[in-house]
Amino acid sequence: MAPTYLKIAEPNCSAEEFDGELVAINLGTGIYFSIKEVGAAIWTDLNAGHSVEAVQEQVAGRPDMSAAVTVFVQQLVENGLMVQVESTEAPSVGLSFAAFADGSELPELESFGDMQSLLLLDPVHEVDAEIGWPVAKKD
Repeated sequence: MAPTYLKIAEPNCSAEEFDGELVAINLGTGIYFSIKEVGAAIWTDLNAGHSVEAVQEQVAGRPDMSAAVTVFVQQLVENGLMVQVESTEAPSVGLSFAAFADGSELPELESFGDMQSLLLLDPVHEVDAEIGWPVAKKD
């Protein structure tokens, strides 16, 4: 079976790291996600061109971590943050997830919808003439 490769789902997803926490936004849904430590390492490795299987190999001896990695990767795809690609260039860096493989923390994807209405505003077409700032249309 061919390896599974994932990349950030651009242009519908944007992600940035802030002090070890990765914040990813699905620009189509307006939901943003917090990905910390172990999850951020997995994200980085997948986006760098490592296969899902290469990440899984790092935790072959830990069934709990292996299952958590599988669920985490599925959540990344289901939430529109990453998409499967045919292949990638060979990764230029080693697996950063390897440093977490023996640890006890499992990867977690936290989602937040509290800014959804603001993130879905159309700043070009929903600008108030007096305020000059995007304003949601009233139904």
